[in-house]
Formats: sequence, C-alpha cells, structure tokens
Amino acid sequence: FFYYLSKTSFNLPIQHSNASPSAMTISSFFNNGLLSVLGILLSAYSIYVEYRVEHKAENPDDVFTALCDIEAIGASCSTVFSLPEAKMLSFFGLVPHGSILDIPNGYLGIAFYALSLTRHVTGIQRSGLLSHLFHPTVNLIITTLAFSSSIFLARKLYIIQEVCVVCITTH
Repeated sequence: FFYYLSKTSFNLPIQHSNASPSAMTISSFFNNGLLSVLGILLSAYSIYVEYRVEHKAENPDDVFTALCDIEAIGASCSTVFSLPEAKMLSFFGLVPHGSILDIPNGYLGIAFYALSLTRHVTGIQRSGLLSHLFHPTVNLIITTLAFSSSIFLARKLYIIQEVCVVCITTH
C-alpha cells in the first residue's frame, strides 16, 4: 500500500516556500514530509523506551512494557536499546561514555529526520543560512553517515538474532 502511494501522482496544488505556486504530488509529500514526521515520532518513542529501561531500577514498582516489545513475534526493542550500540557516539569513541554528549541514537534520528523535513518544507534555498546546511556535499555526508549507521545497526540486529520493530522501521 505504501509503495503504491509513493509511486502514485495525484497532483494536488501545494505551494513551495521558495518557488512560485506549483503542483506538488502526493508521492513527494508522502516520501519526504510524512515519512520524516514518522521518523521523528519513532525516534522520540525510542528515546522514551530507552529512558524507561535505563531508569527501571529507580522505580522497581513501575511495570513498563514497551509497545514495541511483541512477544508473539519475538521482538524486543527494550533489549536492543540496552546494548552499547544504542549510543553510537560513545560506542565508536567519538565522545566519552557518560558525558552529556553520550546520547541515545534516537536523538540522532530526530536530528536527521528534522533536517530532512526542514529541507522538504523550505525547499533548497540558495541564499542565507540554510544554503550551507543544504549544500549537496553536506547532504551527501549526512546521508552517507545515516545510511552507514543503519547498515551497522541492522548487521548488529542480525548477529544477535533480535527483532526490533522501531529500529527496523526507522532504518
């Protein structure tokens, strides 16, 4: 169904902020805008689950089961978010473990999807502050890093034979 929507063009009139009135297709909105919002929401949920799992010892009476822990299919995002790879910046030694920059991957996901959404909404502006952020070389670097991290994390899921619905969806 989503594949069909992404390939279907309905030509609804939507105005880009940097262009004259033009026709923007539903597939363009779906592929860029809606999927970016979904990525932001799922990344935020992953942060919430990771926080609840990390702070479980502080409140032992609180019983928490994440929506993405689906026993019927053997999925457990709580287990995956507890792995060292769940904080890639410290895992790769880019920041010290336990520092303020030792953030869950969900924050990186929010940053990536917010950048993607901003780029979609504003369009590629050739002047101003956003021109540097949306430069093709910068986009290539950011996208390559995001793709590489997705491959790395998917490989890790395969190695440990774990299913993480949120992880698979955001990758």
